[in-house]
Amino acid sequence: MALARQVPQATASMKAGKWEKNRFMGTELTDKVLGVVGLAPSGRSWPRGPGAEMVVVAYDPYVSKEDAARLGVRWRPSTNCTAAPTSSTYHTPLTPETKGMINAAAMAKMKKGVCLINCARGALVNEAELLAALESGKVRGAALDVFATEPPRRDLPLLSHPNVILTPHLGAPPPRHRRRWRY
Repeated sequence: MALARQVPQATASMKAGKWEKNRFMGTELTDKVLGVVGLAPSGRSWPRGPGAEMVVVAYDPYVSKEDAARLGVRWRPSTNCTAAPTSSTYHTPLTPETKGMINAAAMAKMKKGVCLINCARGALVNEAELLAALESGKVRGAALDVFATEPPRRDLPLLSHPNVILTPHLGAPPPRHRRRWRY
């Protein structure tokens, strides 16, 4: 949501004493399409999108169409999962098949102006090709919690790109147990 609404950039602008309301007109998320690649526990947290009524399409080779439907998402083959969405989020392990999966060829098939979120493994993204897609406008913005090398090199161009939100691998461990509330 912070990526679509440009929250970090608007916060920095306000802290600098500016009032740039028209510069930070975000994107409405209601009825937009979110592509989720990987329905492991972190990917399952996106059933309707981040606080909005989004259409969620998903792909995970280990999840059946029926299980995806129970999660409230529309299952798609991997080649279709990221083509139509306005935002795509990745929650896959790093395997030989997933390494570099977010590359120039994959981004070329995506809708112009897509927002990409990677909270899985840094090596899923070809960082140089993501930068080129950001510069061309093919990718509107990216939110990255993981990097190919951690911590990232200080001269990594993505660190200073205005349309990239960065966090230092803040992923949280899964809860050990579910708290049962009594009323």
